[in-house]
Amino acid sequence: METATVLFTYNRPWHTSKVLESLSKNTVLPDKLYIFHDGKKDTTVISDWNKVESIIRAVDWCDCEVITSEINKGLADSVVFGINYVLKNYTSVIVLEDDCVLAADFVNFMMQCFEKYKNDEKVFAVSGYGFPISCKSKKYDVYGCGRASSWGWGTWADRWKIFNKDYESIRRMKQEEDMSRNLAMWGNDLEDMVVGNVRGIIDSWAIFWALNIISRKGICINPYQSLIRNIGCDGSGTHCGNSHQYDVQISKVKRKKFKLPDKLIFSSEIIEALTPLCGSYTAINQRSELKETILVYGLGNFFCKKEQELNSKYYIEAFIDQRKKGWYAGKRIVCMDDIKKYAYDKIIIMIQDRQECMKVEQQLLQKEIDQKKILIGHNFFE
Repeated sequence: METATVLFTYNRPWHTSKVLESLSKNTVLPDKLYIFHDGKKDTTVISDWNKVESIIRAVDWCDCEVITSEINKGLADSVVFGINYVLKNYTSVIVLEDDCVLAADFVNFMMQCFEKYKNDEKVFAVSGYGFPISCKSKKYDVYGCGRASSWGWGTWADRWKIFNKDYESIRRMKQEEDMSRNLAMWGNDLEDMVVGNVRGIIDSWAIFWALNIISRKGICINPYQSLIRNIGCDGSGTHCGNSHQYDVQISKVKRKKFKLPDKLIFSSEIIEALTPLCGSYTAINQRSELKETILVYGLGNFFCKKEQELNSKYYIEAFIDQRKKGWYAGKRIVCMDDIKKYAYDKIIIMIQDRQECMKVEQQLLQKEIDQKKILIGHNFFE
């Protein structure tokens, strides 16, 4: 396959040099490296920007083309522009940002995955980043999941055609039982990010790529042992704060041949392992004779904070919410008048404001709900 490697840079010389150094030491070098250097803006530290320009212009260990923008596009527009630029002439692309340090066999891994799954239209993306989960596999080096990673990743030209900034995709997925479950399972954190994009708080293309894939029930590939280490969560970047939540140990094993399954599936082990990072405990909770069935009143922040604990004790049949409609995590959102349609053991009111909880309790009693079945969440989860 004809594969281009692209690197996006801006004003972090130390990070950029570390990424390029790790790429130059790969067992397989890029066929062609394209470096897209975003332009300056009013707040740019000019000395840092100039240092990056010098570093990328000095690359001589592979065929390299540097494209320096005359304007500041921002990360999202830079990445989309760069990928579109190279995929006019290549069948696949490896995408790097200036904070992704690579293991020595990263490029080799990407190339093998590109070749292995080039005809599998359900596979949309490959990433060298292995999420910080404890799962291990003795049989294969990779697993399939439904969440795309933007750290050291790649895709095929025909898969990238689906990319679009679809601000309505979340709303549509929440109108269907199955799609709402898929969204909650792999992208429970994405709605807040979309809102952040609208408000201009963040500038992300990756949230839309993730949603594009989730809406198609697509598969993404990740290694059990990470081949990427992000060094940008140190407060130096525009979009990454100072965090160690996603720190991983990079693999030091140089493999010539990776063990890749012929068919990729979503194993229950991987789904459960990724739930704390991007999923919903409601979406993966199974009905059990050991758990009482409940209706949950309220689908706000208080519920979200207590979702794991709630699902560990109960099975949620449906949600009651006067403002929201549709589905959440495969559970219908209903109004009070619909309660009689459901069989349940308890209704638990999950509202932050205690006075509002008391008002809701009175409304439920007026609907002739047995008071013994009405519980206030604060009495159990605080």
